Amino acid sequence: MTRYLAKQPGKAFLLLYFIPKYLRPHSLWTYHHAVGNALLKLWFSFASTIEFQTTKSLDPGPEKKRFLVLNPAKPDFYSGFVEDRCIQSVPISGMWYPKEYESAIDTNKRIVLHFHGGAYVLGGVRPKEGGWGPEVLAKAVDGMVLCPQYRLSSQYKGRFPAALQDGITAYQYLLNQGIPSSDIIISGDSAGANLALALLRCLSENGGSLPLPFAALLWSPWLDLAADPYAVNAHRNRKTDYITPVLVEWGLRTYRPPFYDANHPYLTPLNNPFATKVPIFMQYGTAEVLLDEQRAFYSLMEEVAGNSLERLEIFNVPHNTFLGGPILGFERG
Repeated sequence: MTRYLAKQPGKAFLLLYFIPKYLRPHSLWTYHHAVGNALLKLWFSFASTIEFQTTKSLDPGPEKKRFLVLNPAKPDFYSGFVEDRCIQSVPISGMWYPKEYESAIDTNKRIVLHFHGGAYVLGGVRPKEGGWGPEVLAKAVDGMVLCPQYRLSSQYKGRFPAALQDGITAYQYLLNQGIPSSDIIISGDSAGANLALALLRCLSENGGSLPLPFAALLWSPWLDLAADPYAVNAHRNRKTDYITPVLVEWGLRTYRPPFYDANHPYLTPLNNPFATKVPIFMQYGTAEVLLDEQRAFYSLMEEVAGNSLERLEIFNVPHNTFLGGPILGFERG
């Protein structure tokens, strides 16, 4: 992403515009914060307008042994809302952080299955596409992170439930390696957190066909896929966040099946709380345009008997620092 940001038109103007503190979106933001937020907004506006796409290859390339191909699990695991006559499970790629997984020496390490963000239409798992967050996460848990390249809805046959099928494929892959479910943490940022919740709901409500993970981590989760994408423009945090309505509209238009209710629990976790034995941690910023839905979802899930939740609200921080921490200047936030 960084190389694309460097080529954005108007970058020179932004570098000068935010030098005066009174022109920055937030009074407590540094120059780095203001410029980083503006550059990300510029990039996502541009990418969404042209519906930017990159080819997702199954070729390892320079990542070599850290890159792997995950084959579909048994058909029985793709049942219920995961089953679709037009969308079938397929081989997908995955990327290990910070190195390749070696069963002989990495046994008993905590393993995080992390789903990247990007409104279901952008993003990837290779280091140049967003490797900062997974690297930090691997250090934080003193373990390893597997990032599966789930199918994007911007690509052919990538609408729901393609990404959820790929989530099941990745989870089953880890179990097939002999990794106990008690050592696996499900994680996701933004749309990836939406996917992580769909997978967690599937595992929690599917009668134990697959064992539950140790915990779930949700970074700036996208929770309301029934909302009007242009409501972003009216939100009080619109100036302190880089999410654009055209990005949200692109994601909703391509990910939601036309024959599904937009408030379906596997699409919109908001107002669809569920019971789970898996502890959930949420992190988000108070400068996000998704702040209200994140707070509301947390409260609803907390009210469900037996659920265990914790959260961290980071003051004055925009959406998804897991993805854009260094760009935004919030890598320590």
